[in-house]
Amino acid sequence: MAQAMAHRVQRSRRRAIVNHGGLLLLFWILTAISIYPLIWLVLSSLKTSSEMFGNSWAFPEVWQWDNYVQAWNAGISRYLLSSVIVTLISTLLVVYLSAAAAYALVVLRFRGKAAIYALILGGLILPPEVALFPLFQTLTWLGIYNTYWALIIPYTAFGIPFATFLIRAYMVKIPIELSEAAAMDGAGPLWSFRNIYLPLCRPVLASAALIQSMRSWNEFIFALSFVESENVKTITIGMMSFANALRSDWSVLMAGLVISIIPVLLVFIVLQRQFIGGLTQGAVK
Repeated sequence: MAQAMAHRVQRSRRRAIVNHGGLLLLFWILTAISIYPLIWLVLSSLKTSSEMFGNSWAFPEVWQWDNYVQAWNAGISRYLLSSVIVTLISTLLVVYLSAAAAYALVVLRFRGKAAIYALILGGLILPPEVALFPLFQTLTWLGIYNTYWALIIPYTAFGIPFATFLIRAYMVKIPIELSEAAAMDGAGPLWSFRNIYLPLCRPVLASAALIQSMRSWNEFIFALSFVESENVKTITIGMMSFANALRSDWSVLMAGLVISIIPVLLVFIVLQRQFIGGLTQGAVK
């Protein structure tokens, strides 16, 4: 009997080792698939155009760091600045307004709370492309067409529903007794929101900020439709003009693409731990 139990334990251990090895192998395969385009892009940005097409995967004979200087001077800096302005402002607005909405839906007591929450979530159903023409007319009527606000306002409006859903799922786990104790001490809802709930919700706020910043940075349709000036174009639209100006110099174009992804990559690296923590803690009640 003891010998049979020992065999079962050994089989279960071997099975666990095989499963672990298989998962580890799958992880490394997926990692290689994900990193492959990025490595190719970085290598291509440090070559001459002839090297890039002649031998894509060889290391550069001479590392062409000047490609990045040329890309920066060719106008990528202007598009990068526009994207930073639009992304930063829209992300701050989405995170703060969504956190305030989630706080009201979780803590405050008023009639129609469920209906308001359902109305906010209804924004997830509407594809942004459906609102393209009405938004164009509205922005023109307001006189903000071809300005930063022509992108910031739609990005904020379409980012609030999901961010509110995400933050509310996290806030419902915070004990309501904290706000009640603060109210007994004379603190108002605004004080409670700023000094209790916002600090406690830091992980999910980082998650919402990261998701919104990536959406705003990579958005294409609104940026193509609502701005025309080169001084306002974001990186996704500006790269089209950048590519047309550098049709024969592909290595400089690759350097511009690398520059365009660096800000989002840095933000993800900085916030990745809080991003994962905010999603996992908010998903389990």
